[in-house]
Amino acid sequence: MAAWHARRLTDQTRAAQRTRAPLRPGTLTLPGGGRLELVEHPGLGGVLLIDRRAGTATAVLPVASSGFLLDDGSAQEHKVAAWGRVLAGLCQQPTIARVQLLVRTVPGGLSPARKWWSEHRGTGGSPIAAAVAAMLDDGFLTAYRREALLAVAARLPRGYRRGHDERLEPLAAQLDAIVSLLRAADLNPAGWLDSTGLATLLAGAYDPRATAHQDSLTDRAIPAPMGVEEWWASLTVGTAVHATYWVNEWPRSGTHPGFLQPLLLGDTGTRVLTLLAEPVSTARALREIRRTKVEHAADAAQRQRIGQVEDEATRAEIADLQRREAELVAGHGDLRFTGLVTVSAESEAQLADRCVALETAAAQAMCEVRRLVGQQGVAFLAGALPLARGVL
Repeated sequence: MAAWHARRLTDQTRAAQRTRAPLRPGTLTLPGGGRLELVEHPGLGGVLLIDRRAGTATAVLPVASSGFLLDDGSAQEHKVAAWGRVLAGLCQQPTIARVQLLVRTVPGGLSPARKWWSEHRGTGGSPIAAAVAAMLDDGFLTAYRREALLAVAARLPRGYRRGHDERLEPLAAQLDAIVSLLRAADLNPAGWLDSTGLATLLAGAYDPRATAHQDSLTDRAIPAPMGVEEWWASLTVGTAVHATYWVNEWPRSGTHPGFLQPLLLGDTGTRVLTLLAEPVSTARALREIRRTKVEHAADAAQRQRIGQVEDEATRAEIADLQRREAELVAGHGDLRFTGLVTVSAESEAQLADRCVALETAAAQAMCEVRRLVGQQGVAFLAGALPLARGVL
């Protein structure tokens, strides 16, 4: 709380873009995130975001898949195992610093599918055709679509300077290898985003009603939002208001692979679900596990001395530590996961309603979410933008 009040008193919770401020070519300036360099890499076919303070280069990849929820249980388990192999492959690459899976529910609807159906459905009046038409009409009126994006942050080569793009060739090759991993997991990557696609994406993330800037980065930079103000429990950007939550508790018991369905489907409004995964080295993970086991052993000795009974939560935590240690010793990698959910609206009243809907959906998914008060600015950067930023 002290840090929040200090930033508030020093006027660090608001920013406004000057109308005459020049746009620097090949740059992206984020409120609270500093200036990023953008490098169009021909071999990659997309743009790399260079963050020199973090020492990373990030690329963004749209990903699609066939209907997961329509598959039977065995097919779902197969896809989950395939995604696990993708994450395991990322753990084996020492240059990968962070991976972000981002699922966006944004305005858009089913108008292309509705148009195609109206042109090709023919004159038949079967019940199935009527059901499909009703579903498309409902999706058209609801006007929301869902997109999945994968952002990968890799460590920059040592000594990399701007203009020496040949030093990025090994990094681009590793990113191409990730595309191969995704295809092997029955996913459909659409190609790394270029500057225009990134501009469209960021404009829609900051303000879902904003029109995207369509110029290429060959002569212009991606424009920053005109105005940003951070409040205790929300963030105002242009004409939109955002609130970001942290997934504090995942389901404690075994659940089905589609347990996040309440958070992703339904009439959710504009919502972004982000899963951040950071590879942890085996040595570091083993040190953390063994340090925690020593703490549990000391606590057990103390409980035995005073005659206190060990509770079930402690036993479950010890069992989880033993399982993780056995997996690491067997050669598996370790990942640190963080879940964030961002809700967007056009007014504070609408945001309050959508936050209540989010908390209800999280309870249905057996997850516990907490609003990140006092840090909505950095939370929005990490949770709503596909830039693979560090966890909070």
